[in-house]
Amino acid sequence: MSSTERQLLTIIAEAVLEQRLIDLVKRLGAKGYSIGHVRGEGATGRAALDFAGPSVRLESVMTDEVVDRVFEALAADYFPHFAVVAWVVPVRVARPERF
Repeated sequence: MSSTERQLLTIIAEAVLEQRLIDLVKRLGAKGYSIGHVRGEGATGRAALDFAGPSVRLESVMTDEVVDRVFEALAADYFPHFAVVAWVVPVRVARPERF
C-alpha cells in the first residue's frame, strides 16, 4: 500500500479553549481531530494550569496548507493571550483523502 506525507499538528492548551480550538482547526480545513485531557510540566511550570484542571491535547493530521493557516491563527489570536504550545511532525498516511 502506498502512503502520502501529511503533517501531524499537536496543540496543548488550557482546557477552557477546547471547543474554540476544535472550531478553529475545523474552520481552517482540518477534516478531523482527536482530543484528550493531559497533565504535564513545561516552561511555565506544572502548576500554571492546574487551577483549571488538566490541559487539552488536540491532534490532527492535515496538509501543509492547513497547518500554515492554523499556525497563523494560533500566533495571532492564542499565543499572546493563553498558555498554548503547538508543534508539527511529518507523518506518512494511507488513504490521504481522509486528511
